[in-house]
Amino acid sequence: MSKLFLPFFFFFQLVTFAGTDVIYDIRGYSPLLDANLTGFLDKWRINTITPVQTGHYKNVIVNGDPSRKNIALTFDDAPDENNTRKLLDILHSHHVKAAFFMIGGTMKDSNVSVVQRTNEEGHLVLNHTFNHPRLSDLNESAITYQIDQAATRIEAITGHYPLLYRPPYGSINPLVVDCANAQGMTTLLWSLDSLDWTLKDPDAVVENVLSNIRNGDIILMHRNPTSVASLERVIDKLREMGYTFLRLDELLGIKAYR
Repeated sequence: MSKLFLPFFFFFQLVTFAGTDVIYDIRGYSPLLDANLTGFLDKWRINTITPVQTGHYKNVIVNGDPSRKNIALTFDDAPDENNTRKLLDILHSHHVKAAFFMIGGTMKDSNVSVVQRTNEEGHLVLNHTFNHPRLSDLNESAITYQIDQAATRIEAITGHYPLLYRPPYGSINPLVVDCANAQGMTTLLWSLDSLDWTLKDPDAVVENVLSNIRNGDIILMHRNPTSVASLERVIDKLREMGYTFLRLDELLGIKAYR
């Protein structure tokens, strides 16, 4: 039964998302970045997004509907006790639902309660592999292990088996995409990088997001002190600009869990 389900669900995901024709480039810039990092990011973005835009990668999502002023917040690298809880507090106080791409191997001990809270408060608990490797450096069995083990751990804690995953570092190649598709997974990238992972200045993060935002953007943030310090202003300012925050699955019109 499960073997029949996966191809059907994969087809459902593709048909559901087919209404969004525009695949964005990946934005996110700051004058605080040095020339080497800027050059590296530009090259990675072109090499990553071009196969998606040309149709060589199937079931890889970058953004939502560009005709509607809806956006989604996503956070990578949870859980941890400190910053993840602070992010959840801010999201709760501002009535925003987000997607947390979590690392399976860190979902243990006291961090389990953070995962449970994330799920109970209506956020998505999604797959960010088990040990956060660069998937494009791995072979087929290792890629499958990383994705499946993280999904299994999430299901054990939340009761939900996630069908959406994000590769660490956004690192994909044809083998990574094929392995994910074989497991019935949808690969989620992003269209706007907050750069909170390299910018230690919350003001710069806020400025970067506000100056690059577009309809349907999937915003990449992380569970770090910079994201905590900038999140409240990002939410308030984007709302002032007329944007509506939707949970990732609602933005894309797809199912997050099996």
